Amino acid sequence: MRYRPVILMAVLTLLLSACSSSASEPAEINLNEDSCTACNMGIADLESAAQLILKSGEPVLFDDIGCMTQYLQTEKPEYEAAFVHDYLSREWILFDAAAFIQHSDIDSPMSYGIAAFESMKKAEEYRKTHGGTVYSKDELLEADMKSFKGDGKNHSH
Repeated sequence: MRYRPVILMAVLTLLLSACSSSASEPAEINLNEDSCTACNMGIADLESAAQLILKSGEPVLFDDIGCMTQYLQTEKPEYEAAFVHDYLSREWILFDAAAFIQHSDIDSPMSYGIAAFESMKKAEEYRKTHGGTVYSKDELLEADMKSFKGDGKNHSH
């Protein structure tokens, strides 16, 4: 009987971790099968991909950080987590904690030219060498995405 509280705590911990872990992980993206929610283009480049995990647990996939940003601006979905790839490590990082650079020399599928970095320090270091404009997540969400677009690529196909 004296182990009962320990066993109950262990069971409770397992149940809570099972409930929360799936939504805080990025969903798997099937290249050349999954499509961008915003522009309907097939996702062919994982390094440029971005995604939201909605409160319902449903993933919403994008081929470009700019597509996800524009979707967040217009649709204002409630999400559990949002992920982008770090421009340097190519690993998934949290959109909400990332810093961003927009520059016409940054190649992205829909030509928004946005790259994500795991910290403002890394973004500033990149900017010093390569140029561009640094944005926090909040500043990016306030930016005019249409002004970022490169030559002639848009969401109407």
